[in-house]
Amino acid sequence: MSGEGPKTGRIELHTWRDFTKVMTLLNAGRWIYRGQEDANWKLESGIDRYLSNYGEVGMRRNGKEARSGNFLLNFPRAEFFAISRFQAMSQDFEKWESNVAALIAMQHYGAKTRLVDFTTSIMVALFFAYENRVTGKERAIYAINYSSLLRQNGMWSEYQKYLEDIKATINLGDEQARWNVESQIENHYFQQFALSKAEENIKNTQLHENGIIPLYTASCNKRQRAQTGIELMPCTFDWFDRNLARALNQKDVREVNDPSLLVVEDISIIDDPKTLLAHPLIKLVFAPMMETDAWQLLDQANINAATIYPDIVGVARSVHYSERTLGIYKDFGTVKELMTAYDVCVPRKDVATCSLDDTIFSVIDVMLDKVYSNVPVLDKKGRVVGVFSESILLDVYKMKTRRVNSLRMRGVAKFLSVEKHRADKFMFVAKDTPIARLRQIFEVATERYERIGMLFVTENGCPSEPLLGIITGWDIAIALDPSRKDNVCEAKQERKV
Repeated sequence: MSGEGPKTGRIELHTWRDFTKVMTLLNAGRWIYRGQEDANWKLESGIDRYLSNYGEVGMRRNGKEARSGNFLLNFPRAEFFAISRFQAMSQDFEKWESNVAALIAMQHYGAKTRLVDFTTSIMVALFFAYENRVTGKERAIYAINYSSLLRQNGMWSEYQKYLEDIKATINLGDEQARWNVESQIENHYFQQFALSKAEENIKNTQLHENGIIPLYTASCNKRQRAQTGIELMPCTFDWFDRNLARALNQKDVREVNDPSLLVVEDISIIDDPKTLLAHPLIKLVFAPMMETDAWQLLDQANINAATIYPDIVGVARSVHYSERTLGIYKDFGTVKELMTAYDVCVPRKDVATCSLDDTIFSVIDVMLDKVYSNVPVLDKKGRVVGVFSESILLDVYKMKTRRVNSLRMRGVAKFLSVEKHRADKFMFVAKDTPIARLRQIFEVATERYERIGMLFVTENGCPSEPLLGIITGWDIAIALDPSRKDNVCEAKQERKV
């Protein structure tokens, strides 16, 4: 490969609404997924983890060193022996039609292989990310752009050639015929090309070029069908992530494990799936506070151990105790994971607001009396149409109008827009936003030397919805540590004096 392909990226998720939006954008059939319960884990195969205990074979510095050519030459023979032994010892249970099928079965039943499990279902990947219920860590789902895999190692050209050949044999105007053919295309591709390439790779002990062969496993057994599995087979016994980096045309293997590019800070503003398709790999990182409701979402989708492992093992794993049922809850430091923006906010009825018909001086009087820096401006439906702040006074006086005393908010509407404030920053948040996410918003703003004037709480975090309440830094401080309430009140009083 020459040059470097499009950049990989990551998306940081803080609410399940964010995840639902991403799930909608990641079109079925275009992506494959892998869930990992610790976002810091690398993409590794079982054999990678096994060999990491063995000296030079398992060592790599800065993620750059490949395994030695001598190891890469010898280990394929060990794999072929292991596959043959598995086939011989398991023939009383099942006979395997190929070495590839046997290798896939070995992977699913616990043997250490070079294969890495992926799935065509993002919900199945979510299950594996949260299979261990309590970690307090960031979880992750790796989403790989499926066509990016097909374009490497000559696979895409073979696939395209087959498509062109098949088109000539059908009547494109016959919808049923076209559907029948299209439903068989991927099956043909994998049966006739990918599987045969993998079979050749196993039998040939010569050094191969790094890359990935995707292997569908849905037809193998009940467990694989339940997990809508697809195995990624590295073409060599070099590290899996190095094979994947080459397959996705990435020069730096670190961009596979931990992409440096943040795709978007606010997922709600993305509406076009093509925005995500521009990346061959996207790493979804789930904030720790999302852990509480993960299993509720999975249960609603009927994704649990009993459906993922359709045998007695799955039934046993599906039996668990619910924290909610037992009446116990976890803390992440001082952050109560069940608190939301609606719990923390000052209700709208207690918020000093104004309308476009109020005079500027009447609002200024309220600000001086209450020691407020900002006052939300609402329309007749209770929606935020702007903010009157101390900084806007300068803009008002620059207008040099002679009717300042009688000037109404409507007359300075062009200065009120939330986006136009220079001193403070204002944001809209959904009422169910976790308090840990709210704290993070203020922390990030501080790191960027920005000041959050207030957060506007609405039903879904949309400016087009009526205001439910507001949140300031004071409210977050009290919510995180109620014992500080008196100190906060004293600080406010000092400002007033």
